[in-house]
Amino acid sequence: MSKSPSPCGVVLITGFLGAGKTTLLRNILQWPGDLSGTAALVNEFGSVGIDGELLKDLKAPIIELSNGCICCTMQGDLLKSVDETLRTYHPSRLLIEATGVADPFEILNFLNPSRLDGRISSPRVVTVVNADLWEGREMFGRLFYEQIKAAELILFNQVDYLPEEDIPRCLEEVRQINSSCAVLPTHYCRIDPDVFWKAAGGPAHGGEFTFAPLVHLSDGSAPELGYVSFAVEHEKPFRESCFRTFVKSMPIELYRMKGFVHLDTGCFMVNHVGGRTEWRALEERCPTRLAFVGWKVEKDQVEKVLKACL
Repeated sequence: MSKSPSPCGVVLITGFLGAGKTTLLRNILQWPGDLSGTAALVNEFGSVGIDGELLKDLKAPIIELSNGCICCTMQGDLLKSVDETLRTYHPSRLLIEATGVADPFEILNFLNPSRLDGRISSPRVVTVVNADLWEGREMFGRLFYEQIKAAELILFNQVDYLPEEDIPRCLEEVRQINSSCAVLPTHYCRIDPDVFWKAAGGPAHGGEFTFAPLVHLSDGSAPELGYVSFAVEHEKPFRESCFRTFVKSMPIELYRMKGFVHLDTGCFMVNHVGGRTEWRALEERCPTRLAFVGWKVEKDQVEKVLKACL
């Protein structure tokens, strides 16, 4: 990469657990054209990095931050990683994928351009919202709404899961929460690149975007609100029938599971959110590496059930 004389543009990608943030980032990094000036930072709440594996072999460097949330426990790590990324790759654009339980206002207040000697611009926020879970949004709490309120562009993703006649009402309900943002219905986060960069990286509201501290009421960090994350890793395979039964019976509080699972019938990439599970068969063998996120979930009980499936 050649060093850019202008501040690096920063886009913060937020969205609740399983909304499609990694899918959006992967789409962006596969767009045609020159992406040599683009780098990405990926934050994972759990101790096992999964997104970095899903984003490898793309056209931009991927830097992983795991085992914490950049809005609360990892602010210093975020600042250090941004600084190292700027020094190493000299990007003109930096994409930061936050964990699903991150408060974007916390990140924006911390990621002040003055902390990095003006080498970055003030971050713009793109939020991905899972349309399939919209009707049950009240159970997700404050963080879900903060992610919407902070956005300049919202992708109302997986709209094909909604009855067509309900989509206009849902989009209007999103705008009632944040009337100044652009809202686009999408499927698998497919969006025209020009639309994305204009909304996420162009001048805000017709003028230059200047940093100002964002004030909001805080009800506590992710761990304080009851969110838990943990990882399960095994070399031995699971019995497929037992593991699939486990997935089907996962409580609603354990609404996020992502990673690689080794079954006695083969290896799979599994992505579970809010009761819906996607499976993708893999040709190569793999150990089981699963990241879980939930709310007030007993980790030991989950591990006990899985151990019985080995």
